[in-house]
Amino acid sequence: MKNNNSLGTFIKSEREQKGLSQRELSRRANMDCSELSRIESGQRLKPNVLYLKSIADILDLSMVDLMKLAGYSDTNINFGKDLFNKRSNKDYENQIKSYEQFYYDILEELENRRKIDFAIKGGIADLIDKIKLAIVENKELSNNEILERLEELIPMIRPNLEKIDKSKYPTLDTGIIHNTKK
Repeated sequence: MKNNNSLGTFIKSEREQKGLSQRELSRRANMDCSELSRIESGQRLKPNVLYLKSIADILDLSMVDLMKLAGYSDTNINFGKDLFNKRSNKDYENQIKSYEQFYYDILEELENRRKIDFAIKGGIADLIDKIKLAIVENKELSNNEILERLEELIPMIRPNLEKIDKSKYPTLDTGIIHNTKK
């Protein structure tokens, strides 16, 4: 039988990095120290979800990542009435960071579009001024001059007409955001 102990190795590494003994982590996680030892040694490959949640919260890890390392299926991770027990503080933090990044990306994109709008407005205002000046001075403004300026402005408009790139949307963790309506 193949012993895949990536979960145990990962937990042990994170525990040691935070300077916790097995006894201290198991005490904080409200679990038996021998159970934690079995998890870290690879004897317990698929531990109880509540133990994983406690470990995730104490070590500031993603519960979803721990469940994946333990071999839980996507169905086990993302469905059921107890989704709250399948998410750690780190998962909530990651969701918030995802939304923060989306918010800042959108603000930056809107500011860039606004700059483009001002440049286009300036180009149109210049064109209007040229036409008015030609009228006042009783000069002829060629259609080619007008056409050239409009042809310069049209490509500037295109980025503002495009939809926002959906790949920039935040990832939605349905285990964190309950009762989302589509």
